[in-house]
Amino acid sequence: MPDTTLKHVPGMQYASAVPVLFADELPENVFIGEYVSNSRPCVIKGAVRHWAAIEKWRYKDYLKTRAGHHDVYFYPYEYHISAKRMEAGRTTMSFAEAIDRLHSEETKVAIVATAAPSELLSDLGRVSFLSKAQPAFSYPPARYFFYRNAGTTWHYHPFDETLMCQIVGAKKIGLLNTDAPFHKAVRDIFFREDYYNDASAFEALNNVDLPWFSASLEEGDSLYIPPLWWHGIIPVGESFGATATVTWRSPLHVDANAIRKLASGDIHMIGGADPSYFQYLLDVARKTGLEQELKTGWARQSSSVLG
Repeated sequence: MPDTTLKHVPGMQYASAVPVLFADELPENVFIGEYVSNSRPCVIKGAVRHWAAIEKWRYKDYLKTRAGHHDVYFYPYEYHISAKRMEAGRTTMSFAEAIDRLHSEETKVAIVATAAPSELLSDLGRVSFLSKAQPAFSYPPARYFFYRNAGTTWHYHPFDETLMCQIVGAKKIGLLNTDAPFHKAVRDIFFREDYYNDASAFEALNNVDLPWFSASLEEGDSLYIPPLWWHGIIPVGESFGATATVTWRSPLHVDANAIRKLASGDIHMIGGADPSYFQYLLDVARKTGLEQELKTGWARQSSSVLG
């Protein structure tokens, strides 16, 4: 049910469009100063239209020849936040077999999400509005989402900046800042994922005016997604599609804000508190005087993934 990710969220019908910029007219200082520094999402038209992936990834034989030997998880449903939903029917197969299935009309809904095919990295390129950035610490430099009629349910990234790049096909995205009112009520609904099957899950918030946003991506476009912004994604059309996300490290003040939210209990590290993150966060905490807040926030996090 790919459309339910947005359709079952009542506020999406009144959502405001995020700013739409054009890569050819976007100076780096504007992108960093007005959007990244302020954690403000935006669509950037034509951001990656020059990438080799735009032409090559639509051909299954190219993908199979280039990276078909890798083993990947194949999910015969959409990409969920819930571990129970994600593990229920997944199977391991070669990337080549997965690509064949995703191109088959017999496949109704399916997705492969992976960072494994390193051979595909060279098909990505740079963007004109971001010349240099430090590597992300909680996500790999690039992840690939190959799908057929499948999107991603609502979630947020606690840390790191994300540029969602549409390679094949089109998508619609809903967004909501975790700073919005009634965040804990929204969080509980999204974490349980009841809304996916039950449109009444949001009834308690039907009369609450939350600042929902929306975005649309065509091939070659990108969506800048700051940390701590909820986003849910649906495909446009039922055929094969591909998306790549590239990540980089957030400005110091953005990470500091996330540490404060961890301490207050306003956010959760989806998937649990990975010990490998702690040293980086400790460095941020020392630079910003937030060592006690980090200890408090880290203690709040469960080591188990969301069920």
